[in-house]
Amino acid sequence: MSGMLVTVGTLLSLLVPQYGGMDMATAEKWGAAKVVQYHVEGVHNARATVVLGDYEGKADIFDRLTVVFTWDVKKRRIIEPFTVKDWKTELKNIRSDGTNCPPPQLLGEYEHFQSVSNSLVSRDKIQINGTRTYPPAKVSNYPGGCSMRSIPGGKEDVIQWLGGADPGGLALPITANGPIVVAADRKSFSIKGAENWVWTFTPTMLQ
Repeated sequence: MSGMLVTVGTLLSLLVPQYGGMDMATAEKWGAAKVVQYHVEGVHNARATVVLGDYEGKADIFDRLTVVFTWDVKKRRIIEPFTVKDWKTELKNIRSDGTNCPPPQLLGEYEHFQSVSNSLVSRDKIQINGTRTYPPAKVSNYPGGCSMRSIPGGKEDVIQWLGGADPGGLALPITANGPIVVAADRKSFSIKGAENWVWTFTPTMLQ
């Protein structure tokens, strides 16, 4: 199970209690916003295990989710409906990391996060239910040797949570690191989530 709950308002109060280093023109612009639409891109771009069980088998995994929702800034709530789009997982560089054995042979498709259903579980939080699919595979018998054995595939339940965010985050100081990373053009900001997911919020002012 994995998850990410965005609490940008809290982070803002902790990071810049006296507005030091903030872009005040941007803060003023988004401080006047009443309703915004968020286009949120969740991206996983890291190594992860691609075989079921305690076996050696990892790959560079690129996966993403796109969520579009409307956020009432003043009432701090999500206005339904919202949309969730799921993208196909891409794999590269499959290896038996930490061994001299051949890479695993996947006998099917690995899917890191496949959206199954979604719902608004509170006024400010979306829950996205999904599955992680491991295909049948051939893996090495490491540490007992490098001969290959067949193992079954399977599925795991996984969950992502996504919450509303204060568009005032666009006014934060631009830095390469930190819990909130603002783009140089101040059109979006990114937040690191669980399990190597990074979520990029791009707001459009509606009111």
